[in-house]
Amino acid sequence: MKRLLTTLIILLVVIITGLAALVMLVNPNDFRAYMVKQVQKKSGYQLVLQDGMRWHVWPKLSIITGSMSLTAPGAVQPIVTAENMRLDVELWPLLSHQLAVKEVMLKGAILRVTPESQSQKKENSPIAPTGSTANSVAKGEGWKLDIARIKIADSLLIWQRDDHEQLNVRDINLLMERDNQNHINVELSSKVSKNQQDLAFNLNADVDITDYPYRVAGNIDSFDYQLQGAGIPTGGISGSGKVHAVYQKETTDGPQTISLQTLSFTANESELHGSIKAILGAHADYRIDLSSQKLNLDNLIGWDLLPKEGSEVKRYYRIENSSAKPVIAVSSSAPPDYSAAFLNDFNANLTINADKFVYRGMEIDNLILKATNNSGTAEISTLNGKLFGGDFSIPVILDATGNQLKLHAKPLLRNIELEPVLKAFSLPPAFSGKFDLNGDLSGKGYDGYAISHIWQGDLNFSLVNAKMYGLNIPQLIQQSVARATDKVNIPDNMDNFTRAKKLDVKAVLNRGDIKISRLHAVSDLLNIDGQGKTNLLKQHVDVALKVQITQGWGKDNELVSRLRKMKVPLRVYGNWSNLQYNLDIEQLLHNELENKVKQAINDWVERSSN
Repeated sequence: MKRLLTTLIILLVVIITGLAALVMLVNPNDFRAYMVKQVQKKSGYQLVLQDGMRWHVWPKLSIITGSMSLTAPGAVQPIVTAENMRLDVELWPLLSHQLAVKEVMLKGAILRVTPESQSQKKENSPIAPTGSTANSVAKGEGWKLDIARIKIADSLLIWQRDDHEQLNVRDINLLMERDNQNHINVELSSKVSKNQQDLAFNLNADVDITDYPYRVAGNIDSFDYQLQGAGIPTGGISGSGKVHAVYQKETTDGPQTISLQTLSFTANESELHGSIKAILGAHADYRIDLSSQKLNLDNLIGWDLLPKEGSEVKRYYRIENSSAKPVIAVSSSAPPDYSAAFLNDFNANLTINADKFVYRGMEIDNLILKATNNSGTAEISTLNGKLFGGDFSIPVILDATGNQLKLHAKPLLRNIELEPVLKAFSLPPAFSGKFDLNGDLSGKGYDGYAISHIWQGDLNFSLVNAKMYGLNIPQLIQQSVARATDKVNIPDNMDNFTRAKKLDVKAVLNRGDIKISRLHAVSDLLNIDGQGKTNLLKQHVDVALKVQITQGWGKDNELVSRLRKMKVPLRVYGNWSNLQYNLDIEQLLHNELENKVKQAINDWVERSSN
């Protein structure tokens, strides 16, 4: 036993000594020219190793380099720079003076995807025909990943598309490991910072490069993220996702396409499933088909975290959070820019189905959105849902071919409870009941400013089982009459609202002003007719009513009989939340008495003449 153990120890010492001698005899700098040549040959990129190369034998046999850079053909700046690079190599190929790399590791690298780091064509170089690819290679002969592992740690990506937009991706930790010649496992974690917002994420994917560079497919098996910063709810937005992605390069057989299939994505309480396909080119074409069991928009923009009774807080919250940048001042005089020129650059077909959609505290069931865009002419053909016991349909046509976005909408809302809708939009709860609304509206823009300053069109509104709070019209008139005469009783109804079985309003919207051409309300107690105006921005109303009260006057007598037929003029005006009125009942009774006297004289004259 001792002899066997001694023999094994001697063999181990011989092997270690032999390997150490082998490493000492092979100079790693002998591979410098080989590495530069192979990179140039297979990719066209220029690899520069500025310092000497040395061995590192523990815990892995590695070659350590000094500063390195990798530059695209004709580029002004390198696409990759690093303080050092580590190459984990296989031992046995060194016997034949060959370099087999198991892993390449870069730490503290800077990756640049900017116009200066991209390949540049040389002057007077031939231009390839449309649809062809420069430096094309036969299928199956493209540059494959012939290194087992690539690892990048604690690095920075600078991504710049033009002179005014730059994205910094920090703390990049990337591991790319090849299972076989055609499959790569990718692990990536990083943090993206832009406009005072931070996105941290982790990603695991399996990539198929069988047909690279013409086609790349992959499964993102897990994607976890956390978004925080300016304009984001205090708790942030977090979630996960999965998707099967396919990239198809432009060839003579077809255009460049990106396809996201079996997409599954969550954000706080919300979730989305479906597919997205983009056909890229000079004029892109998008196909989006998504569904959701719950899509809570309030939870994503922080609406549900605001005070329940803070209408002013909610209004200013919307203004201040409409941009990720800090708000210094908000000007109500200057109209916003409603240009939507980006719609001219693509075609699209969008379908979204949500079992439950939450917006401004309103829970909308069975939301269906279908929209198309054709080079700036867009149509929302379907925007349907169920809300507060009723349903709605809001088809919209959008025209972005001019300087300002134009909209034409025909809203149709039926049998919807009014009071919670007013509360959702931070409007005074002046009315309640179930309402119907249909209209034909058009204008430039799409937000509250556009509706209150620019939009025009016709509106027809009806309210069933209506209550108008803050003013009891029958009580107001009857009490005024009772103070002027003792021939009527003071009513017992002390409610602080006016009730009507149905209220109908026909109006015209003109840049925030609503002209009410017809107002008619009816109940068992009264009939009301009137007209007037209101303003959306100032929330001010001024209407002239004629009120006929058919019941509640007390004992029948000649005055009560005449009061039941009388149409009492009443002016209601002021802010929606603090209505005022103007009623001169004494003048009305004086006029009524004068008319009665005149009628009596006329009757006496007629009898006398006979």
